[in-house]
Amino acid sequence: MPKLIVLFALAVLGTLAPVVSPAVAAVEPVGPPQTFLRGNLGIYTSTSEVRLRLDPAVVTMPDAEGAENRSWDIQLLRADMRATSRPGWRTGRTRTNARHHVIAVSSGQILCVRARQHSWGVTGSWSSMTCVVRARDDEHLRREGPIRLVNDVRYADGRASVLRPRARMSLSGVPSGAMYGPVFTNHGIRPDGSVCAKPSWKIAGQREPGGSRGVASGALNVWFHHTSVAGTAVIRSPYGSSCPVGGFVVVPRWMPR
Repeated sequence: MPKLIVLFALAVLGTLAPVVSPAVAAVEPVGPPQTFLRGNLGIYTSTSEVRLRLDPAVVTMPDAEGAENRSWDIQLLRADMRATSRPGWRTGRTRTNARHHVIAVSSGQILCVRARQHSWGVTGSWSSMTCVVRARDDEHLRREGPIRLVNDVRYADGRASVLRPRARMSLSGVPSGAMYGPVFTNHGIRPDGSVCAKPSWKIAGQREPGGSRGVASGALNVWFHHTSVAGTAVIRSPYGSSCPVGGFVVVPRWMPR
């Protein structure tokens, strides 16, 4: 009888013993760093260069001795902003000690980065992907009708396009599920009391969406519609002369927003 009691007690203790998953118990000695990639409109840009900042990873190595010798590997991903799938990663920097970088980005291109950290000879895991999309310059859009060029230093080519009511610009190949819209300059009310017309845009053959959303930095704006169908985006001026349009952005569904 006592033997049965002992066996029963051991069985109960066994069921109450905590079960710890190896994945939960393991502590990553070098975590992923944080990456901050920004253009002049947040994750959108009308310039030819963007800035990357790396923030160090959390390191859990209490027994580490000597110099940390911290460095980072950076991988880059570049794609046309109308690409329907994400391409593979390529090496950008290897064992760099710099936290701040300036990276070139082409007209109409998405640039994504990820990084990993080396500390005390241990290589950490890759960070999550962060991306910026540069607007396709207005000169690379198809143009029809009366369009006037104006100087504007907010754009990589130093100029923008003012559309009259009969004019239009267009960009083919916008994929379904994308956000799409113009980058334009709006100075608000002019000294004479007039204002420029904010451009209108839609997918050819579709109704113009009722609302839009976007971001602004000073006079520089980028606004978006969402499309559930693939097609050609058409930009017009609803009345009078449009605000200067310096480019057009497409954000495919695979890009983080």
